[in-house]
Amino acid sequence: MVTLRAWFDGDSDDPTIVTTAAELDAVLDIVVGWEDPILVALYVQDDILRAVFEVGLNGGKGVGVVYYSGDETGWFSRSSQPSNAETILYYYMDNDHEYPPHSEVPIDVARQAAHEFMTTRGERPTGVEWQKRIP
Repeated sequence: MVTLRAWFDGDSDDPTIVTTAAELDAVLDIVVGWEDPILVALYVQDDILRAVFEVGLNGGKGVGVVYYSGDETGWFSRSSQPSNAETILYYYMDNDHEYPPHSEVPIDVARQAAHEFMTTRGERPTGVEWQKRIP
C-alpha cells in the first residue's frame, strides 16, 4: 500500500493525504454524497509523476468512471454493459472533463479500482475493462 494525494475539493488549497483504505473510503464517500459527477485525482505521494489516476463518482446515479495514464498512453474505463451512449462530463474542481461513450461503470467497480491503484503502488488496476484514449 502507498500513500496518496487526493485532489477533489475546489475549496481546498491542499490535497487530502490518504494513508489507509479507510481514509480512501472517507474521501470517496464525501464525493458520493455530493450526488453529482465528480472526479478525484489520485497521485502517489512519493512519486507524483508515476501516474495520473482519476476516479469519478456520481452518487446520484450509482455509476462512476476511471482514467489512468502512467504508461505511454491514457486509458478510460469501459463498461461491459450498455452505459453512457454519448460523451459525458465529470467535474474536477469546477472544471469539466470529457469521458467517452461506454465509460461509466457501476460505482463499486470505480471505487475498487481506486483501492487497487493504492495497493499496487500506482499500477493500472486490473479489475476494470479499459479502452485506449484516442488523442
